Amino acid sequence: MRVETGTIVITCWLGISNVAAIEDQRKPSPVTEALRFFAGLAEGNSDIGILRRLRPSAAPETDRTRALADVDPEAVVLPDANERAKLAALEAVLIYHERLHVIEIKLIDVPMAVVGLHDRAAILISRPATRLLSVPELQATVAHEIGHEYFWGDDYVGLRERHDTDALQVLELKCDGVAVLTLVALGLNPADLYRATVKIARFNDVPNARWRNNGYPHPRDRERFIRAMVDMTRSTGLASRR
Repeated sequence: MRVETGTIVITCWLGISNVAAIEDQRKPSPVTEALRFFAGLAEGNSDIGILRRLRPSAAPETDRTRALADVDPEAVVLPDANERAKLAALEAVLIYHERLHVIEIKLIDVPMAVVGLHDRAAILISRPATRLLSVPELQATVAHEIGHEYFWGDDYVGLRERHDTDALQVLELKCDGVAVLTLVALGLNPADLYRATVKIARFNDVPNARWRNNGYPHPRDRERFIRAMVDMTRSTGLASRR
C-alpha cells in the first residue's frame, strides 16, 4: 500500500462523511487504521473485487466437522416459523461470500443477544438476537461475522490475551468494512449494521465505559467508520464491483 496516497484519499473520505479524525501523528486511531487498510486495497483495483481478493479458502472439512462437534447440542434449538423466515434471509449473505453449505447457521438458546462466528464453521445466533433484530439488521450482523473469517489469521485470541485493545478495535472495524462492502453489493443499507450494534448493546446492557477498553470500538466510532466506508465505495466505484 502506498501510504502517502492512501492518507490523502482517506482524509478526503473522512471530510466527506463529516468524520472528525483526530489522529495522533505517532499512532493513528483505529478508525483511520481500518480505513487506510481498505484504501490500500481499493487503490489500483481492477475489475477483481476487494472481497474476492481478500477471501480465504474455506476451512478444511475435518476442521469444520470438529468445530461443529464442539457446539453444545443442548444449546441448539429448532427455530419457530418466524425465526426460520429470518434465518432463511441470511442465505443471501452466505451465497455472496461463497459460504452456503460451508458455514452453518445455528440458533442457540442463551439469554444474551449474541451473533458470533464459531471456528469458521458456524454462525451462532441466539434466540434473543433473532427476535430483537430485523431481517436487514441480522443480515448486516452476519456479514460482519463473516468478516472475521477474512481476518482469521490476525490471531484474535492472541490479541485478546495481550489485551491489545487498539488492534482489536481495528480488527472489528475491518470486519465492519467487509460488512459494508457486502451490504452495498447486495443493495442493502449499511446503516443497519450500526443500528444492530446499538440494539444488541442496549439489550445486553453494555456500560458505556466498557467500550474501547474491552477491545470493541465505541458505537459512535463504528457509525463514523461505516459512513466513511460508504463514501469510499461511492467515490471509488467499489459499490459496483464484486
